Amino acid sequence: MGPLWASGLHDLVYTGYATVPHALLMTLCESWLAETSKFNLLVGEMRIILDDVTCLMHLPIEGRMLSHPKKVYLTDGVDLMVRHLGVMQAVAVVNCNEEYGAYISYKVLREYYEDYLDECIRLSDAQTLEEVQELGRVRTACVKSYLMYLIGCLLFGDKSNKRTELIYLSTMDDYAGMRNYSWGGMTLAYLYHCLFEVSLPRGKALGGSVTLLIVRNCHI
Repeated sequence: MGPLWASGLHDLVYTGYATVPHALLMTLCESWLAETSKFNLLVGEMRIILDDVTCLMHLPIEGRMLSHPKKVYLTDGVDLMVRHLGVMQAVAVVNCNEEYGAYISYKVLREYYEDYLDECIRLSDAQTLEEVQELGRVRTACVKSYLMYLIGCLLFGDKSNKRTELIYLSTMDDYAGMRNYSWGGMTLAYLYHCLFEVSLPRGKALGGSVTLLIVRNCHI
């Protein structure tokens, strides 16, 4: 069983991602009623529920939620990058300083994935014990970079639509253990939180699973 299948998130590979016009997003957000957690549309009221998440995005909805402080410290983000993405501490510190916290951009994740993939190809004919061990380390970092990219782009992006929180790396100690999380529940809860924030007077941008939001509205 491959690591993507073991994680329970393999179907995200087949989920399309497209840039959604800001005007369309804001129109949907303006129809959001925080008091009832529903969209007030011309065709009637609409609510996104867990059944929508599992049917439209094929995410598991049973399991535990990821419990973590609202603010994850920069030092914790550095530790997660070193432990899971195989980067030097100095590199991780620079990344977190540039992102002003425990975040990582999609651009950096894509670069890590591509670099690690090239290294995996180079080491594919590993002969010595050292080369085999290095291949295992690089392959692990490659898979985790790819998983984080999928998770960030499709599930837990922030308002900038350019980065995601490093805390999700903490679920990747064991690929099979990732199945113990309710990824569908976490995705929906995070989207609801983002919709609430953008409905406030100061709200100007939407984070969360825009893919889920758009696809669900297209299936009314």
